[in-house]
Amino acid sequence: MELPKDAVLVDTRPRPAYEAGHLPGARHLDLSAPRFRLREESELRALEEALTELFRSLGLRSPVVLYDEGLTSRLCRTAFFLGLGGLEVRLWTEGWEGLATERETPKPEPSDTLAHLQRDWLLTADEAARHPLLLDVRSPEEHKGLVHPPCCPRGGRIPGSRNAPLELFFEPEGLLARLGLEPGQEVGVYCHSGARSAVAFFVLRSLGVRARNYLGSMHEWLQEGLPTEP
Repeated sequence: MELPKDAVLVDTRPRPAYEAGHLPGARHLDLSAPRFRLREESELRALEEALTELFRSLGLRSPVVLYDEGLTSRLCRTAFFLGLGGLEVRLWTEGWEGLATERETPKPEPSDTLAHLQRDWLLTADEAARHPLLLDVRSPEEHKGLVHPPCCPRGGRIPGSRNAPLELFFEPEGLLARLGLEPGQEVGVYCHSGARSAVAFFVLRSLGVRARNYLGSMHEWLQEGLPTEP
């Protein structure tokens, strides 16, 4: 991969892996865990303000190149937050390992970057409920409500959603035909916490599909007491 000029590097791997050796100048950032309620405009504005603070404290500006141990949900969820805030993001999924020679943690200069939410990237719960084409990228067992994480009170799926397990997205050739999608079409994606669906989001976007990620996904959906199938 040829790095864009003046790109900011972000390493999303676990902290010990980062400290053992990372690309020179790379910041460490993992946004795979934070969960926000995002239904009201005030909550969206609060997220925008939090992203502005993050961008400024880490000296983030466009373009940002993120890398991990391949195309991971940790990488994609972190990149989704940065792109949602308006940064130009690129994923570097292979070929960087031999260059990861630095061990010191850089002290970047603060930036003056302002976050501006890219609303065409995001689905709220209410938008997901109305979306005509919503893909659930969890496993078939999760989609059928047979299993669920311990943090959720029950299993189930968003009514009307179709199952498209994440494994499908690691073979992008012929993916759109398998899913019955076309470039330019809009589709919503979700999973349990918006991480696996972030992988699907970036793959679909790379294929020309106008994907939107329901970041709250089933964790938020169930906490809000919204209806499920089956």
